Amino acid sequence: MVPTSAERKGSYPPGRVPGVLKFQTVLIVLLFLTNTLVLALLTGLVKLPWQVLSLEAARHSGEQVVEYSQRLARDLGVDQNQAVRASLAKFKFELEQASGPEEVAQVVLRYGRETQDIILREEENLRREEILAIIRQEPRLSGMLGEATIAVTRSEGQGIEIDDPARLLSPETVARLKESKPLARLGQVVEVAVKDGRASLVTPVSVLDRLKHAEKEVESLRASLQEVKARTGLAPLSGAGIIVRLYDAEGGAGVNEIVHDFDVRDVVNELFAAGATGIAVNNQRLVATSSIRCAGPVILVNQKPIAVNPVTIYALGDAEVLDSSLDLIRAEFAVSGVRLEVERASDITLPALEENVSN
Repeated sequence: MVPTSAERKGSYPPGRVPGVLKFQTVLIVLLFLTNTLVLALLTGLVKLPWQVLSLEAARHSGEQVVEYSQRLARDLGVDQNQAVRASLAKFKFELEQASGPEEVAQVVLRYGRETQDIILREEENLRREEILAIIRQEPRLSGMLGEATIAVTRSEGQGIEIDDPARLLSPETVARLKESKPLARLGQVVEVAVKDGRASLVTPVSVLDRLKHAEKEVESLRASLQEVKARTGLAPLSGAGIIVRLYDAEGGAGVNEIVHDFDVRDVVNELFAAGATGIAVNNQRLVATSSIRCAGPVILVNQKPIAVNPVTIYALGDAEVLDSSLDLIRAEFAVSGVRLEVERASDITLPALEENVSN
């Protein structure tokens, strides 16, 4: 079975991790240590015994980082790249505009790392473009119909390795790929999609790309989990809506003149039917397993007694729709003297279970 693109991305057999990853790791560590030392000097965490760091000295230290980035770009062959040149120019400009050692430190922290990331990214792009250019010169692609994928990677022991399940590449093209000097430090799987004879690069997935993608997925899952918890009552939920207060009939003590559990249930059911996205009765959030019932003279919500006169119901949703949904209940309460008041609010927070409501 031919492995899928997803299976090939970033996957290496045991002991076959590209050697260039080690090179890049060392490079990144050196960059990190350089920036750390400069920042320590700029912020005063480290002070040389013979030197008090002035603005001029701080700026000079920042310029050393710029020069190092320029040398790195030249060594990697991307010093003429437009993105790299623009990043370096921005770095220099911000460094010149800094008005104090602390601002210099902030510039180095932000633009130093950003520039170095761009340099490494563009260097890898050169290799990917080299692979694409070689494959596009393959005569066998002419007249080819259908779709196929070619994957190129490098391992420390074997050098350039090519996964070409459709056998589109001739031995000559394979040899060119294996002998290409720019690919000697290839640090990621490069995939080329071929459709009807036309080759194009598949979005690259480097180690850092995979980490960033994983971080985004984790954040997305966290956000989704939080939303689910909020909707199900297991986390607070905020928004606009209404606050309903139910009062016993003034001066009344008869059975029909006080607020009962079924009165609260009727109001809650009407609000949910009208599209309420969340409801709390007093300080109790309503969830799928919630109950509203009486135990003697006490109203229990979630098996906990609540304060009465008023019973306060918080509901999130369209305030106008929620308010109008209670018209029939208002009419019924008017007969017994039970009073129902509605307040529209733009910021209501429903608690999770066991928390307090605020507005």
